[in-house]
Amino acid sequence: MAAVPVAVTWWLSETPAAQSLYRGMTFMIAAVAQLSVSRQLVAGCAAGAAALAGVLAAGSLPLGLAAVVVACLLQAGFNMWSTGVAALLPSVVVSYAFSVPVWSVPAAATVWLGAGLAILAATAMRMGGPSRPTPSRAAVTHAFALAAGCVALVLLQDSVGLPHGGWAVLTFCLVFVPASHETARRVRQRVAGTLVGAVLAAAVAVEAPPVVCLVLAAGCAVMAVAYALTPEADLQYVIFLTPTVILLHGASHYGTEVLGLTAERVGLTAVGGLLALVLTKLFLHRPSAVPES
Repeated sequence: MAAVPVAVTWWLSETPAAQSLYRGMTFMIAAVAQLSVSRQLVAGCAAGAAALAGVLAAGSLPLGLAAVVVACLLQAGFNMWSTGVAALLPSVVVSYAFSVPVWSVPAAATVWLGAGLAILAATAMRMGGPSRPTPSRAAVTHAFALAAGCVALVLLQDSVGLPHGGWAVLTFCLVFVPASHETARRVRQRVAGTLVGAVLAAAVAVEAPPVVCLVLAAGCAVMAVAYALTPEADLQYVIFLTPTVILLHGASHYGTEVLGLTAERVGLTAVGGLLALVLTKLFLHRPSAVPES
């Protein structure tokens, strides 16, 4: 269900719309695996609203920062539902407010379609698992720390001027959860998976024809969703997710441009992961911050 809609959207419309549809699916992975259908619908609606907020705030640093902070604070409610869906909202806002390409409102709106397809597929396959609620105090503490980290990384990106600086913020949002042991595990797997996937993808994208890059990117995208839905397979998920990004870029760029993107992806992932570890040590290392099973 991921491959066909993304391919059709890419064929009939602009590439950002296909990317946005795929993002709507991937951002919902944790939600469909741990929340009830009613809460999945709430999460899907919130993800689409966050994408539109990011598009409307794009180009304005103050508006973008305000949207990120609001998303981080609202995230506390999702944390209380389940630790595994932490950082859903700020991840979406950052992806659309501080990343390339410049998104349009129609393209961002396809996040809703992607989220709906993810919910439909999970319901049809009767997928789902137990939620892991976060204590309210830990959830609120995490939300404020998440906001502080996102603001710091966005300001760093703005000062340095990296075109894909949002990747560091995105990594930080996805690995920084209100459970210290889980954050450390996510950082290790995210950095290792990004490094392996980036090296393999760059080796192909530097020389392969565009059509080969597109076919391989589609295959990697499907595998990324499959592993995202597989318990304890975060490393494999990232190994396939990273080539999806690099191979899509390699379809229209060659040589040193692809290598530069690869190095940027790995470096920014490491920066986001390092900040997550620092803030976990400062604010969430106490036993009370770890949700009970």
